[in-house]
Amino acid sequence: MAQPAERAVTARVAAMVAVAPAAAPGVPGRRRLLMTGLALGAAAPLLAACGSKPAPARALDLGPAPVWPAGASLPRRVDIQVVSTSELTQGRDVAYRLDDTDPFTRRVYRDSRWAAPLSTLMSDRLKQLNARAVLAPGADPAAPVVVRLDLEDCVQRFSSPTQSEVSMRLGVTTGAQRRVFEASAPAGGNAEGGARAIAQVLDRLGVEMLVWAAGNGVPAQKR
Repeated sequence: MAQPAERAVTARVAAMVAVAPAAAPGVPGRRRLLMTGLALGAAAPLLAACGSKPAPARALDLGPAPVWPAGASLPRRVDIQVVSTSELTQGRDVAYRLDDTDPFTRRVYRDSRWAAPLSTLMSDRLKQLNARAVLAPGADPAAPVVVRLDLEDCVQRFSSPTQSEVSMRLGVTTGAQRRVFEASAPAGGNAEGGARAIAQVLDRLGVEMLVWAAGNGVPAQKR
């Protein structure tokens, strides 16, 4: 069955052909064909638009690898063994909410998708940040602190058509100790702004988490 847009275009084409000037009696059939051809030629752009396909969705990620901030150092290495993420971050949909008009509905962008599941992008970025961490002089690199991370759902939330923010909670467990880190960042009015904000917040919380875990966690037992 034809879609509504296709039916509308078909009707317009038929109307254009129907109103093509009719030849007077005795006018050669060649002229009638010419008139009909002109009407169909005018309808060609409509037919082309009907058959065009939407542009493929843009593949977003969290941007360049994070840079460890100058002046920050760890007393010992941190070993990120487990990164637990919300089920809502398992897919590739780029999600957002309209807090100003419909805060209870989770929506997704039609023209943007994550290049990989968001949970994978976030886990990989934290591990990249950890690999770039700088150890303080005299630190023991052979006795890392083992941590487990819990990344809760983070979604771009709009307060107006052009203003939004991304908030994130990162839970860290090392031994019997646990702490939750929270932060947010402005995310603009589109999917790219949301991706940029997620990367900024994740990098900020990642550094805070690693510094805390390295200074408060219990090093893994040497075998």
